[in-house]
Amino acid sequence: MATLLHMSFRVKNPERSAALYAELLSGTATDPGPVLRPAGVKAVTFGRGQHDPLADYLEFWPQDKHWQGGFTVSDSARHQPFGHVAFSTDKSYDQLAAIAQKHGVEIRREERGPFGLVPVVYDYEGNFLEFFSAK
Repeated sequence: MATLLHMSFRVKNPERSAALYAELLSGTATDPGPVLRPAGVKAVTFGRGQHDPLADYLEFWPQDKHWQGGFTVSDSARHQPFGHVAFSTDKSYDQLAAIAQKHGVEIRREERGPFGLVPVVYDYEGNFLEFFSAK
């Protein structure tokens, strides 16, 4: 069985992105620790991560930072935003839509094969989050 440990995203504003994801995932903004904090990285734990520090953890890195044995400037040709991630949720479309509206981001119902229409939230950088029903 696989477990999501962590994912990282390069974003324009780590604080703003962490607030959006924390609310969408009923998560908690978390201190990323003494190595990542000085670089401006913000973090969110959700799900199992609220009880297990090695699970369900997201990092939001400043767009211009990259780790290579220390912090270096990102090469924008190589280091793009992540893309997308899928979550299981018990939130309704209307609940997700209210959060998206509050944070000024787009939400749509999109076809996802045999799952039919699922809520998809687009963050500030164009990454998208798919929300599949936990029920």
